[in-house]
Amino acid sequence: MGERQLTFDDFRRLKSPYPYIMKLSQVRFLNFLVEEARQYPHFQLVMGARVERLLKEEGSIRGVRYRTPEGEVEVQAVLTIGADGRFSWTRRLAHMAPITLSPPLDFLWFHLPHHESDPHSEAVELHFAPGMFIILLDRGDKWQVGCAISKGTYQQVRQAGIEALQREVESCVPWFADRVEHLDSWKQVSLLSIESSRLERWHRPGLLLIGDAAHVMSPIGSVGINLAIQDAIAAANMLTRPLLDQTLSESDLAAVQRRRELRTRIAQGWVGLIQQQIVKSLNARMPFQLPPIARLLLRAPVIGTIPTRITALGCWQERIKPRLLRPASKL
Repeated sequence: MGERQLTFDDFRRLKSPYPYIMKLSQVRFLNFLVEEARQYPHFQLVMGARVERLLKEEGSIRGVRYRTPEGEVEVQAVLTIGADGRFSWTRRLAHMAPITLSPPLDFLWFHLPHHESDPHSEAVELHFAPGMFIILLDRGDKWQVGCAISKGTYQQVRQAGIEALQREVESCVPWFADRVEHLDSWKQVSLLSIESSRLERWHRPGLLLIGDAAHVMSPIGSVGINLAIQDAIAAANMLTRPLLDQTLSESDLAAVQRRRELRTRIAQGWVGLIQQQIVKSLNARMPFQLPPIARLLLRAPVIGTIPTRITALGCWQERIKPRLLRPASKL
């Protein structure tokens, strides 16, 4: 924030075997998950597929019908899980509408060159200037830049011209002055709408939504992927036995939500405080100020690790229970 710097999350303070952050591109992370999943003999991945509708039988979801370039395919299942993100099509097909929790933001995402003289940053850097907020991610050979703008102002920003955006970026991150000219076309810019929302009910008979499909997380706190994975771990721990015993009921799905909902609410509440202040500073074009409760937490010697724990581990860490699983060949 100008000349002032604030360390928001310091993972070295965590009592954990892994007191650090690892940044991995989405493509590499998804490829990693796929390779791990291929160890299970019944895992099947279908690319280029789109769910067309949910199959229903006697009031319960019993699978999906999806479309591929080769035609439509129908898959019947005792349990269908929607893990398809903030724009979940499964959620829409089930007519499940989330409740918006915090003021929305629009983000412009683009890349700028990484020079040899630049410091290599393991941190996720947030840069603030009056009316401007930028996220920087060090991708090694380039910087991934997220530039926040007030919701619904994208067309106004475009009409002002790419040069105006260059000046705004330079004013917020002055050492980008020698490379902002590389951002010379709107084709280099992607628009992403940011909001935080949550379903009142994450399930229907035969259907469970997890991750952003159930609770859309703002990327400002960098906790969305952690919460999504922990949802999946909780679901695996709690639903494996009912599935194997063929006793799965909606009460089992409700139990997953009960276990995960409070943790999700705490994380969304914390990030929501920050996002509200960001929206306020953007709309008023004034310097960003952390909420008083956030400043108090970060200064406290013991409880100051709470925000870091929420970012790194969630409120309470979920752990896989191998004893609940039979060998993969029997699943």
